Parts: sequence; structure tokens; C-alpha cells
Amino acid sequence: MPIAAGDTLPDVNGTVISEGRPGPVNVRELVGDKKTVIFGVPGAFTPTCTNDHLPTFAVGKAQLDAAGIEQTICMSTNDIFVLQAWNAAHGAEHITMLADGSGDITRAMDIGLDLSGLGLGFRCTRFAMLVDDGVVKAFQTEENPGTCAMTSAAAILEHA
Repeated sequence: MPIAAGDTLPDVNGTVISEGRPGPVNVRELVGDKKTVIFGVPGAFTPTCTNDHLPTFAVGKAQLDAAGIEQTICMSTNDIFVLQAWNAAHGAEHITMLADGSGDITRAMDIGLDLSGLGLGFRCTRFAMLVDDGVVKAFQTEENPGTCAMTSAAAILEHA
């Protein structure tokens, strides 16, 4: 069953860049006790993720800050180097990139998406969640991964 409001974040590792190097990070520890927005994308540099989804969070920093969001995390099943390059290309350094290259977080949250028919393999679905002190307060996903109406910064901020 997919992660939902009221659930605690899974005790599983992803990868971030810390001090210029990739390294493992526990999702619960990364979020800690902070009010956090985590949004997930099927793939960096793909059309909807690049043109529609990431930009809502990149340019929405002031609104996120005003709502008391202490950190914004973008998760994808890409590797951390791809995510960092994608983030840099969009000037969104305030967003922490969380790589789930092996799909462990995606599987633990039960939010996987099979895009093998498009040659993309196993991915996380497009989602956005509001987390406070490690507990999911709101979780939204898209019926169609080619859209980001329910998972944009504005949409998740309605729950903040």
C-alpha cells in the first residue's frame, strides 16, 4: 500500500552530495524534525519534470519559506550526479537532491512506476508530500505521470 498521510517515513537510505562527494543518507535522518516538502519525479531532464515540475519548486522558494517549509527535497530514481547536474541547470540549489538509484526508497513507499515500455525502466511516480517531524501530513500523486497539477509546489502548499 502506498505511503499516505499519517505514515512515518521509511527507514531506508538514498544518496546525497555532501561536502562535494556522494554518500548514503537515511531518509528519516535527512528530514529530521523539520517541516519538509519532498517531491518526486520519474526522471531528471525528462520533459514534464524539467519544464513543469521542478520549476514550480525552483521559483516557489519564497512561498515555501512563507509557509514555514524548512527544506525542500527532490527525489528521483536517477543517480545523484544526474540529479545534481539537473538541479544546477535550473538554479535551484536550495533544493536538496535525493537519489534513489536502486529504487529502495520508492519500493519502501510503494510508489513505483514501470516505464519499461518507454525504455526508462523502474521509476518513482510523480508525487509531492508534506512531512512534519518525520510524519507524512499530505501525500499527492498524479494519475498521469505526464502532468503535475496535484504535485506542484502550489498544490502541496495548500496542505501546509
